Amino acid sequence: MVYLIPIWGLVQIVTHTTASSFETREAVLRWGALAGVFFLTQAVTQNRTAARNFLSAFLIFATCMAVLCLSQIFTSEGRVLWIFPTGYPDVYATFPSYNNYAQFVEIALPIALWRALREGWRSWWYALAGGILFGSVIGSASRAGAVLCTAELLTMLAIGLVSFRKPETRLPARSTTAILVIVPLLAAVFTFAVGWERVWLRFQQNDPYMVRREFILATVDMAKQRPLIGYGLGTFPEVYQRYAIKDFPFYANHAHNDWAEFAADGGIPFLLLVSIPFAAAVPLGFRNPWGLGLIAVMLHACVDFPFPRPSVSGWMFAMLGVLYMTRRWEGNSLQTAKPSVPKIDALRGSL
Repeated sequence: MVYLIPIWGLVQIVTHTTASSFETREAVLRWGALAGVFFLTQAVTQNRTAARNFLSAFLIFATCMAVLCLSQIFTSEGRVLWIFPTGYPDVYATFPSYNNYAQFVEIALPIALWRALREGWRSWWYALAGGILFGSVIGSASRAGAVLCTAELLTMLAIGLVSFRKPETRLPARSTTAILVIVPLLAAVFTFAVGWERVWLRFQQNDPYMVRREFILATVDMAKQRPLIGYGLGTFPEVYQRYAIKDFPFYANHAHNDWAEFAADGGIPFLLLVSIPFAAAVPLGFRNPWGLGLIAVMLHACVDFPFPRPSVSGWMFAMLGVLYMTRRWEGNSLQTAKPSVPKIDALRGSL
């Protein structure tokens, strides 16, 4: 179904139902590129070893980005790598948006935490990576990012506690120590290093859903008007002003709720085309906790717009591809396993 997503935009162009064929053509190219990422990821992760190497490379890259974020968060003056101006007061690694940066980290953090749970003596390195990633999100002052990354951390701590209490699933002592002690300690250290005051002040706002509420109400109204075909992929900024319920002194580029925007741009059929593949990955994420970050970003998409940002959505579709491949590995394992061999515990069998 992933490969059908860009075709919906072509249908809108051919049937002349889009409010802007230029914007829809651009959206078709973006969705086609994301489908290509999904395909290529599945092509290079045909087995567990290849998938492990892919996730390791991504985690190394994400940790380097977190180190860059921590290094320049108070010194960049809105310049990427202290060189390239962005027009924003702050940058977070190479992201001008703290929410988009937090979404990127949400995908990577569970990988570090899961590896810290089960890598023996190497757990300390993954614990360090997890602490750096978590601290960088707190420093970015993204409220949703802070909540979701904390939820990811608590989920992994719960898994560690469960495995510690059950002898049949008990993990190595060093791994358990890393996840139960070292990761929270490092997360606290990096959080205090970058400061938690900014994100705390943002939580003190009287109405954290201010502006977003008006955006989503207008977006829902758009979807009600054309529920079957929508106004055209990528045309939200062009159509929104017709349905705006309040004037704001800034440009409404997105609805700050991707799922509602999908319904407005492509109608209910397009919303289903996007949501069904991701909804099908939810149980896979729970069976493979290193993939919980995809679920976190799906939740973040309810209050922001990660999908239109290729620097985030590209990794979302890559993680989706890896998670889908786990079903193939599980099928192959069942076919090749001997009847007398007991099934490996899920905690020890995952990447």
